[in-house]
Amino acid sequence: MLRNMPQARPATPRATDRGLSLLREIADHPEGMPLAELAREVGLNASTALRQLRALESAGFASRRHDGDWEPGPELLRIARNLVTHATLPRLAAPVLTEIAGATGESVYLAEPVDSASAVYVAMRAGSYAIRHVSWLGRSVPRRGSALGHALAGRVDDDGVVVVHDAVEPGVTAVAAPIRGAGGIEGALSLVGPSFRLAGPALEAARRTVAEGAARIEARLSGGA
Repeated sequence: MLRNMPQARPATPRATDRGLSLLREIADHPEGMPLAELAREVGLNASTALRQLRALESAGFASRRHDGDWEPGPELLRIARNLVTHATLPRLAAPVLTEIAGATGESVYLAEPVDSASAVYVAMRAGSYAIRHVSWLGRSVPRRGSALGHALAGRVDDDGVVVVHDAVEPGVTAVAAPIRGAGGIEGALSLVGPSFRLAGPALEAARRTVAEGAARIEARLSGGA
């Protein structure tokens, strides 16, 4: 009996739609737009648009300049930068990871912070040795006490690298360096291998390789070669 009855449409929260429409216009015009133009684009009168814009401003999503135009606020910029960085970093780091794994024979990882206590491995290249570390790709790991955690916190030696023994597991050495971007430390490069192999001159070479690799990824992240 109910088969042919028209289905009721869910109610649309008009205030939310208006706010999102304004937010979209602001994001699409980072150079700034005047109130009248914003109101016209989303089909609102100026007073209603102003109320919505003030709500966005209080949340940090919009900002009113001295000339009266509205532009993206600090929170919107932070979110945009975060999304771009996290989507881009593994892709930009991929060739560097491949080169390091090929040159050293050790497994190399790229990690990004999840929060102050944990990080996640978002990319990796396996080493070529029979005895090697594989694979923590996609795994969330605690930062505390690890080379990765020290790197993400910026706690590194004068060469920009930190080395930690036996934190991953006994007999394993990790060499890590932070990757800095516009928003601070965006991730960390980490080389992991057995301690019997990562010692003496080999460990010093690994430190240089990781430092250089992190610098190359930073350059690619900032738009360099």
